[in-house]
Amino acid sequence: MTSTSNRFREEAGVVGWLIVMWLAVVVLVGVVVMDAGSIAFTKFRLADVASSSATQAANAYRTSHDLVAACQAAVEQITTEDPDAKLAVEGCSVDVQTGVVTIKVRKQAKTILAGRFDFTKHYAKVTATESNGPSAL
Repeated sequence: MTSTSNRFREEAGVVGWLIVMWLAVVVLVGVVVMDAGSIAFTKFRLADVASSSATQAANAYRTSHDLVAACQAAVEQITTEDPDAKLAVEGCSVDVQTGVVTIKVRKQAKTILAGRFDFTKHYAKVTATESNGPSAL
């Protein structure tokens, strides 16, 4: 009887250790899923911002034929829709033949872990590029 009770006492620490490890794994998986969701949501939202700002810039270019005014209209639209989003360097280009404007927008996704480590920071830096012509109206 003594040998059986000693065996269970020795295994009691192993069960506690397994529970702690499983909880740590569940928390880590949860954080990774939340970060991935945040990055995906930021990507979709940024694509919408880039699309509407490209349309706004194309409409401004159609009325003024001024590249600077078109890009300024895009910046204003970006700032209105998402103040955290920024026009990328050389992120505004206009095809003067067709009036199609291409906009590249960047934003840092709000993540728990991905933006904090050097090897995952690039995942949290989201960019979206959209091209649109002037609206028909």
